[in-house]
Amino acid sequence: MSFKHAKAVTVKTTHGQVEMKDHGLIHLLNRYHCDINTKDFVIAWNQYCLNKYGYVLEVIDVDYEWSHE
Repeated sequence: MSFKHAKAVTVKTTHGQVEMKDHGLIHLLNRYHCDINTKDFVIAWNQYCLNKYGYVLEVIDVDYEWSHE
């Protein structure tokens, strides 16, 4: 079985676009197999960002690799 495994995420912040390797953000991306459009992902992402950063980060791009199991 193949699936996407996130390595980094480019987000829009109050300081512009930034590539981040925040463990929590990467974990969320991997938990939802890099599918940033699912309702559950959006809820979890928004909550994590609000708790950690005080505002929601907008996903611009996900740097991922294919994993094979």
